[in-house]
Amino acid sequence: MDTQEKLRFGLIGTGWIGQHHGMNVIANKHAELVAVSNPTEAKAKAFVQRSGSKATVHKSYEELLKREDIDAVVIASPNAAHAEQAVASAEAGKHIYLEKPMAITLEDCRRVVKAVQMAKVKCDMGYHRRLSPLPQYAKGLIKDGKLGDLVLVESDYFHHVPGDWDIWAWSGKKAIAGTPIHGGTGHNIDLLRYFCGEVTEVTCFRDIKMPRKIQTETEDIAIINLRFENGAMGRVGLFLGPILPFHFTFRLFGTRGTVDNNRVWLDTIPRFYDFGHEQDCIRLPDSWVWDNVQGGVSETWKACIDTFIDDVRLDRKPFNDTVSGFNTAAVCFAALQSAADKKTVKPEKL
Repeated sequence: MDTQEKLRFGLIGTGWIGQHHGMNVIANKHAELVAVSNPTEAKAKAFVQRSGSKATVHKSYEELLKREDIDAVVIASPNAAHAEQAVASAEAGKHIYLEKPMAITLEDCRRVVKAVQMAKVKCDMGYHRRLSPLPQYAKGLIKDGKLGDLVLVESDYFHHVPGDWDIWAWSGKKAIAGTPIHGGTGHNIDLLRYFCGEVTEVTCFRDIKMPRKIQTETEDIAIINLRFENGAMGRVGLFLGPILPFHFTFRLFGTRGTVDNNRVWLDTIPRFYDFGHEQDCIRLPDSWVWDNVQGGVSETWKACIDTFIDDVRLDRKPFNDTVSGFNTAAVCFAALQSAADKKTVKPEKL
């Protein structure tokens, strides 16, 4: 497209994350929000009014996709609707920013990948952790060889979600949301894949431990063990309900260095292993540690929308495309199968 033209967007879904994405589209000087759809029309209208945009409201996403003045869509609907809407958007020739997870079945993930490839549209997945300052810094260390070969990688998704929150009415329902392994630890798996590459083996234990007004149907706690093609081992933890603030962490252990969230130890730092020198490390800004608050430097929803817009405008390869999204989903599905069958599972490939 002409890089001087504004990318015209449709927003499908005006829930909590959809509203954030919509506002981030509006904030980008290269984009324009021209249409919004939501099954509850009043919610869509309320968002448009609050946002100050002039977007037209549609009750159905099908109506929105018929518009010829839309170049791209953001899909931020409930998880179970992602595949159907993504396939329809691709077939309508729209570029797609697709919230995670791609779909709640592996077969639907395949359908999305095929539709995007056949339509030759761009699709970026909504795994936004990669663009946060800490992973970007760590990625630079890996590329420069300063961590050596990665041996062990870890990441946790611990989130205090009170049992009386209405979110459980949909996020705890398998038919609507899939499972928290997709919705939460999909971020962690995607991030570790960003560092280590593809996963060859998965083992998982999962359970339901926390009392709730509306109980989850799937899991609120899980431990997932991974083996990567490059030989590294990994661990991902999920816990929805612990008594602590939002806690998204990662640790990378290499043959030459370690990254523990915003602390970095390298073999080039003298005496780091001696008593009294434990804090002889590179300490990165505390603001880089994830806080789950939109607008903070650590939470990069805006950066992901901006990146997607530039991927389309500048005709770049998507930063986190559908093949990558499929591979993250395949690890999640392998974890679910492992927990059910009580054995190690190899993730499926396209």
